[in-house]
Amino acid sequence: WTKVTGTTVQSVDTNSPRPPNKRVSMMGERIRVKGPRLSQEGVVTVRETFLPPCMSLVEFFNREQHLDTSNMFEVDSDCEETLDDEGDDPEDYSCYSWRLMRLMSVIHVQDKILSFLTDIGIIPSDLAGMSPLLACSMKTLDGWAENLLEQLEGAYPEGCPSDLLPPLAPGYSLQQSLAEPNCSPFRQHTQTSLQARMLWHKLATETPITDYLQTKEPEVIGEEPCSHGVRTAFRGTDGVSSFSCYQNRVNMMVVTTLREILEIDVKTCLDRDRGVKEEGNEEGNNSPFVIISNDDNKPRKNHHISEQSSISSDSHVEVFNQLLKRQESGVRCSTAHSELPLYLTGNTDGYVKLWEFGYPHHLAKYGLSGTRGRVTSVRFGPLGAKFGLSDTNGGIGLWHTTVSSLTPYCVLNCHDRATRDFAFLGSASVLASVGSSSNNRNVVIWDTLLPPTECAVKKFQAHEMGAMVCCYSSKRQVLISAGSKGDVCIFDVRQRKLQHMFTAHDSAIRSICLSPDEEQYFTGSSEGDIKSWSFGGSGGDQHSFSFAEGHKSTKLFSNLPGGSLKGVMKLQVDSTNHLVSCGADGEVKIRLISDI
Repeated sequence: WTKVTGTTVQSVDTNSPRPPNKRVSMMGERIRVKGPRLSQEGVVTVRETFLPPCMSLVEFFNREQHLDTSNMFEVDSDCEETLDDEGDDPEDYSCYSWRLMRLMSVIHVQDKILSFLTDIGIIPSDLAGMSPLLACSMKTLDGWAENLLEQLEGAYPEGCPSDLLPPLAPGYSLQQSLAEPNCSPFRQHTQTSLQARMLWHKLATETPITDYLQTKEPEVIGEEPCSHGVRTAFRGTDGVSSFSCYQNRVNMMVVTTLREILEIDVKTCLDRDRGVKEEGNEEGNNSPFVIISNDDNKPRKNHHISEQSSISSDSHVEVFNQLLKRQESGVRCSTAHSELPLYLTGNTDGYVKLWEFGYPHHLAKYGLSGTRGRVTSVRFGPLGAKFGLSDTNGGIGLWHTTVSSLTPYCVLNCHDRATRDFAFLGSASVLASVGSSSNNRNVVIWDTLLPPTECAVKKFQAHEMGAMVCCYSSKRQVLISAGSKGDVCIFDVRQRKLQHMFTAHDSAIRSICLSPDEEQYFTGSSEGDIKSWSFGGSGGDQHSFSFAEGHKSTKLFSNLPGGSLKGVMKLQVDSTNHLVSCGADGEVKIRLISDI
């Protein structure tokens, strides 16, 4: 390392002549100052010389590693039986071992670079602004790793071969066994095999190679009653707190739990050609998706509606295709950009992170100054140029998406207890907030272009126990808010007055969304029910149909970071008229409604 940074060396000179004695004047008196003590050879002088660097950082990291393998890979009589001719051929570069080592080599380089950046005080999210070339190189490494992983999974769809490694010693785990030099897939008595074992041992001890040394077992979803016309796009062991769909590619979806963030592909669930899929399933199709049909638990149609709901007559439950997984705890909400492959996640620590689909690290991290409450909602503006967050401290912060500044350009103190949700009212400068206030003014309209003392345009006294969620219909110019007692209020934004209100659920409404044509809206309660409503004007909105127990409320996830999840956590209708929902039961469901 001194070849990179340079160093200072000291040299001793004993042949220098003795300096003469000096007389100096101090406090009016002349004092004789003696020189250094003499030795037989003369005066001892220490000289420091700086040696400049002779190696660049690139040469340092690319240098050849010299390991002492005299004892590490020595084959003795005790372990000779572990070396045989049944392992992988070290010269077969298309086998599972070499494919895995190429992938682990790229991951190893990524870890080393990230460790180096951490040591010198550079945050990976700030790398694009500080060193665009290195940031581009990191993205190139990500592309290589993704390509190598696709090649590995394409060549070995069933995962790691069962006979890749020798049998594990009794009482030893896989990670402990990999620390042994001879626990490798190359077990031949050749020099080529020895070199391959050295590389395998290096990667096995410094990379997460154990994640790829387990045989994949096909995930089969049990034959349990499922809702009519519903496909399960995702099912996990933890409750799903939120999800978001990439608008330009509706099959790309990000699912968030209180433990992790997953990017999945739901293309098969969105495929409308169900006749071809059923035919392929009958002929023994080798698709990794498991399809189960069931006609139980049909949606209940309201007795006021005479025509039947246009819901598909078949039912499918499918296994998702996981693309990327991130360990991120405490995520409560998320939203996707309308045009770019970006999405936001809000955490219980009060911060919002900006992510890019397919990129493993967050691009930026935002948060309000001072004491931060739990993030309750995140939303992009109508054109995606701005975004905001709301928290349990009652505040709302707004940022510019294209500006790298982490400081919000606008902060609103909306409610003195908590701000639960907000919505942009056709413009990024006008928005509505809902929450809990001591004066019961739980719905407020704001204009951020006005002075801070006048930006609260209108305050409504509604929702006795506080408002939970809201959405805005630009076609009808109405604001829809839902409360913790199951009540729904419709506000006319132009006239700034309450049109009407009604009770939609017996429990708190935790999610609300509009259909793409804005003719209907959907509500989801903490008990797990999902209902559809049609705008009815002054006479009140009409109930179309409902899904009882669309997402059952559970207490299994009450001990997770961030609190418990109850019922339906989020609803969204994508551009292809599919109603997507998630909830505390750990599932993301897609309801095949042909004409919502």
